[in-house]
Amino acid sequence: MKASAQNESAFLHAYNNLNSKQKEAVDTIEGPVMVIAGPGTGKTQILTMRIANILRITDTKPENILALTFTNSGARAMRERLFSYIGISAFHVTIQTFHEFAESLIRQYPDAYDKIIGCHTASDLEKISCIEDILQDPEVQALRPLGDPLYYTNHILNSIAFMKREYITPDHFSVIIQTQEDALVATPQRHEKGAHKGKVRSEYQKLEKSLTKNKELLFIYKRYQALLTEKRLYDFEDMILHTVGALLNNEDMLRDLQETFQYILADEHQDVNGSQNKILELLASYHERPNIFVVGDEKQAIYRFQGASLENFLYFEEKFKHTQTISLMDNYRSGQSVLDTAHTLIKVDDGPLAKLRTELRAQKNSNAIVESRTFDHQAVEDNWVIKEILTLVTSGVACKEIAVIVRTNAEVEECTQLLRQAHIHVRPSADGDILNHPVTQAIRTLIGATINPQSENALFCLLHAAYWNIPVDTLIRVLSARNYSRTLHAILEDSEFLTSLGIGDTQPLTHVVQTLAHAREHCITEAPHHTLASLLTESGFLDFVMKQNTTESARVLRRVYDEIEAMVIKE
Repeated sequence: MKASAQNESAFLHAYNNLNSKQKEAVDTIEGPVMVIAGPGTGKTQILTMRIANILRITDTKPENILALTFTNSGARAMRERLFSYIGISAFHVTIQTFHEFAESLIRQYPDAYDKIIGCHTASDLEKISCIEDILQDPEVQALRPLGDPLYYTNHILNSIAFMKREYITPDHFSVIIQTQEDALVATPQRHEKGAHKGKVRSEYQKLEKSLTKNKELLFIYKRYQALLTEKRLYDFEDMILHTVGALLNNEDMLRDLQETFQYILADEHQDVNGSQNKILELLASYHERPNIFVVGDEKQAIYRFQGASLENFLYFEEKFKHTQTISLMDNYRSGQSVLDTAHTLIKVDDGPLAKLRTELRAQKNSNAIVESRTFDHQAVEDNWVIKEILTLVTSGVACKEIAVIVRTNAEVEECTQLLRQAHIHVRPSADGDILNHPVTQAIRTLIGATINPQSENALFCLLHAAYWNIPVDTLIRVLSARNYSRTLHAILEDSEFLTSLGIGDTQPLTHVVQTLAHAREHCITEAPHHTLASLLTESGFLDFVMKQNTTESARVLRRVYDEIEAMVIKE
């Protein structure tokens, strides 16, 4: 379907406004091409114009082009621009995130996904539940410390997710562990002379400890995958991991896709992980000089650590011989002072990174002002930020024109709470890790004491929660009376003994016992999310947290309810 005269005019107008390097990227449509595109250099523009140019000057059909990116917003922006250049044909070009692409392949080639076909995506709570079940196995010891057997739960989940993203299967991990074992054997075990003669060397101990933990991690990894399969579940990373497996093991599927997609484009290539790189490699492996085009900027790596993002650029040039590299250096977004300051923070004088970290040239007249401040304490910095924002708002600056940029999602939540307490309207751009949120942790403590009536530790932690309104002196008397013959549960259930301890008002303690007992009764007949709702209300937890921070608490509680309800529906 040919573009209209209006679309052609829009393309030519946009093309004539490109600089020479941008035009080179748009015009180079054959063979492997890597574009180093710094922030504000127009990478989305050249991606969409390159697709339009392919369709203008070749007989390629829109459905023979695949463009992959990281975010739905990025895919949407790309398609909207492409529509202005080629019209309705833009909707026939496959523009998706990597995970959307994987999902579409699962639907299109279900037989190639024998391990996840008919399964559901595991929620965060379901994944945690699987790991906690595995940690009960007596084979796990190094990753199950006595003081807190579930301490490594999140670390284990993150490690497994990382391995899946980097296409490290259990078999690949076994090879890595074997390499570790060889290194341990080659390491001297004991000091042969000096004051520490005969004692185990610290280097050997560290290697041995790391090897032991990795062996247990491998055991958990295998059991986790088996448990997911048993429960008819798969996690987020499995979609990409199993897509790699499907392409490797199903030749008909691979050939079909290679014949379909004659041009492949990947945005934000600095953030592409090992498994996603493998997908690009397999799709492009049919030709010696495949038409694969990647755009990225090592300076903007978000999803991968620095070394891996650099590795992507070196990997691409090594994997695809005769790669043409184009660097975009003209910035159309920021003033030169902003660009210069940013460059001083990331500048590298030598090594393979140096050629990727070139200075950007501002093409926009801007009176940008850069200030640097150092604070002695986090609280001082927080106070300064709030005062600066209030000053700007008072002077007439709209809140939507002010941005606070922080390093992690956790800091987004902390900053959001501080600004709301100062009555500043704020819209956080990151949802944060719901599992590590204080509200979620408090709910887990409450649930733990409910479902583990014999756990002294769970009840001990629960009694310290502020929403029970237990006076400090009462808590001290109760905890001091606990011994091997009289458990904490027994003390709370014995009103006469509580009185003998000199506790005048035993109602708060009785309230704890009754609330937990009612919740256990509800568990027998009620759905889990209904039981949780009753537990949070009856304990006073709901009223307490909503008074502390209504908006934030409501957000967290809603997500917790949704997670639990989703688990119930799957069951």
